[in-house]
Amino acid sequence: MFWCISKKNSLNRRLYCFCAFIHYLFMNYCRSSNLSDDNRREVALKSNIILLTTLILCGCGKSKESQFYILTPIPPQKSHHFYNQVQIGIDSVTIPDYIKKKQLMINQSPNHLNIEEFDQWAGPLDKNITLVLTTNLSTLIPGAIVQSAPFDSKFNPDYHLQVDISQFEIDIHGTSILRAEYIIYRQEKLIHKGNTYYHITIPVVTPEALVKSMNTNLTSLSIKIAHSFIKNNK
Repeated sequence: MFWCISKKNSLNRRLYCFCAFIHYLFMNYCRSSNLSDDNRREVALKSNIILLTTLILCGCGKSKESQFYILTPIPPQKSHHFYNQVQIGIDSVTIPDYIKKKQLMINQSPNHLNIEEFDQWAGPLDKNITLVLTTNLSTLIPGAIVQSAPFDSKFNPDYHLQVDISQFEIDIHGTSILRAEYIIYRQEKLIHKGNTYYHITIPVVTPEALVKSMNTNLTSLSIKIAHSFIKNNK
């Protein structure tokens, strides 16, 4: 991807320089030749037209189209055990400010981020994560009612969940990391605090593959939180 963009720009620069050089030769020829004034003006006009056409072609090439990505929940699952009395309210899901941009942020190094202008999230990432987590918990804890804040006025959850994602990163080497802390309350009493760290590396690095790896890590986090609820509901 980066090579294609660089190659296109380099080709445009070479084409422009070539035409500028031809324009320079034309103008020198006009000044040094024995052409009449009318012929000189005609040659100069043609040279200017060629240069102007080149500039237009270099600037009006088809630009690269943006690609948009989303994180998706796990598919529905069959279950023989239901938690019909469980109500879970997700109070908050926080992520670092620097990944809230609409563009994908790909690490060049631990301290160097690259903004992918043509690879973007289809919507706010924090809302996408919250929606996926809500849906996943509903699937993984069958029968439970799961809502994210702001809650419906009639919804009075037994459990409250707070999730703080401190790392949700991908890099140019295909590494995908999710680090998070989550807290579960029941009737305003802390009943569980969990820390998670997921690290996977994909063999072929593309923006779509990197997003899929983020999706995989988010699924792993959802499973861990669901198990915590099930364990503490016994």
